[in-house]
Parts: sequence; C-alpha cells; structure tokens
Amino acid sequence: MNEKQVQDMPLLSKADAAFRQAAKKIIQRARQTHTPVLVWEEGHIKEIPCDHFETTTATMELREPRP
Repeated sequence: MNEKQVQDMPLLSKADAAFRQAAKKIIQRARQTHTPVLVWEEGHIKEIPCDHFETTTATMELREPRP
C-alpha cells in the first residue's frame, strides 16, 4: 500500500490496520520468548498460549483493513 492510499483511508481503517500490526508483533514476540499472550476478556486477564496463534497470524496477514 502506498502513501497516497494510506492517506485516503478512513480513520477507522487506519486504526484497524495499526491494531493488526501491533497484534502481529506481540504474537511474534510471544513465540520468540515462548510466553503466553495476555488479554483482557470479560473483566479478567486471560493467558493464551503463543502456539494458539500460529494459524491466526496467517489469517491476519491475508485480511485487508476494513474500508
């Protein structure tokens, strides 16, 4: 995606793309360190094993940001 396309994206799409990029980096770091990913879910902290995300990351890369 070039700079012009990024500038023309709605703010929601930019935020979604940034969130996906950050999530991808977090998952990569968890794999490298063999640590779980911590998330806030339903008022509690939840640990998700890093190996749970192996197929999810590939899916994230294939999906385009929302228009």
